[in-house]
Amino acid sequence: MNAQRSPQIAPATALGQLLQEHPELPPVEWTVPRTHGVLKGALYADDHPFEVLRAYADVLGGSIRPDTSPGSEFESAGLRRRVHRLTATWRDVTVIVEATATVGLCGAQYLPGQLAEQRHQLDDAAVPTAWAVTA
Repeated sequence: MNAQRSPQIAPATALGQLLQEHPELPPVEWTVPRTHGVLKGALYADDHPFEVLRAYADVLGGSIRPDTSPGSEFESAGLRRRVHRLTATWRDVTVIVEATATVGLCGAQYLPGQLAEQRHQLDDAAVPTAWAVTA
């Protein structure tokens, strides 16, 4: 058995504590990479990803920012999508929660005559100003 401490122990422990202490948080897909000692959450196909990111930011602190790396903005089903990331430190563990959002999606406003599933692109705000969080 390897005597070295696994870098997965702290993030896994932090996740258990987070879920136990804050059951009100929306569910996300969690991963603990083998070598990084980071806890990663990903949100898929959510109508209001900024509300979920904000809920986690209210608990974890940190900052929500658009991802600027190559490939973080892409087209899907004819809509421009952008990855946004909450980065925080909680219980001495780096926590990253990522979500993709249609560019300009800020709430449940619809264009007249369109299907209810198609959200109106109000503007090109990366993150709604009211939801900005800084460390």
